[in-house]
Amino acid sequence: MMKPISWFCIFLIMTFTLAGCGPAAPTVQPTKVEQLPTPTVISPTSTFISPTFTLISTPIPSMSITPTPLDTLEPEQANEIIKTLLREPGDCSSPCFWGIVPGQTTVGEAGNILSHLGLQMASTTFEGKDFSAIHYDLDSGLSIEVILTIQNDFVENFRIKINPEKQKVGVAREWLAYSPETLIKRYGMPSRVDFVADWGPGPFFAMQMYFDVADLIVQYAGNEIIPAQKGSSQVCPQTVQFESVWLWMGKNPVYPPGKGVPLEKATSMTVEEFSKLMTGDPNHACFIFNGDVFQ
Repeated sequence: MMKPISWFCIFLIMTFTLAGCGPAAPTVQPTKVEQLPTPTVISPTSTFISPTFTLISTPIPSMSITPTPLDTLEPEQANEIIKTLLREPGDCSSPCFWGIVPGQTTVGEAGNILSHLGLQMASTTFEGKDFSAIHYDLDSGLSIEVILTIQNDFVENFRIKINPEKQKVGVAREWLAYSPETLIKRYGMPSRVDFVADWGPGPFFAMQMYFDVADLIVQYAGNEIIPAQKGSSQVCPQTVQFESVWLWMGKNPVYPPGKGVPLEKATSMTVEEFSKLMTGDPNHACFIFNGDVFQ
């Protein structure tokens, strides 16, 4: 079974390779047209063939949805705001990402919000759907990709991938706004939780939370979180190193994660017990994961 790989990340890597190697700066990474010939896997059970993105120009924007755009921020100021947005939950209606609300925000308004932060959107049409996307790298090693699905000039839903920075003991995660405890505190107890696991050629683990009331799905995934052999093991989601954090916001999400083994079957917890554990002491937010229940 293949691990989740970002098709957009592969696209960017190909683009960067052509442009030359060097350390990533915390600025917008422009993209250019490139046809990717091979399919990649969004989740352990969802296959998505990569579309081709082309940069489009957007009006100079405001962080709030307003017809009066603001000037684009200086890179240093935009970088600090993006760091804050990743650390602290927003105050807009749920589901919401940086002021963009599925079903309510137009593609022009979304472009205004992102352009205010110096982020250029790339656009494409693929399998009858229109998409816009941005990619941003922080100097800490964290990167984020946002893919908007456009329907009738509105943002219908969006998919977000965070590639976390390397976790340091005693240092809060830079993506704290999307961590399990923050989402549970903001949206309430998940409707359900499930797990995906695979042991070949190496161990892979994913924890998936569903918030039906907020049209939100989040997946935390990583390698070597569980032992190389099936069996019972301890998992500590609040302190472990994840390789990716995926979020799907809005109704009818495009290429959502595949269904996993329910929490109640893979652990001895109920969803209520899981929620209390995740919102308690992060150093003790651990549970026993039973790998033997997976085929």
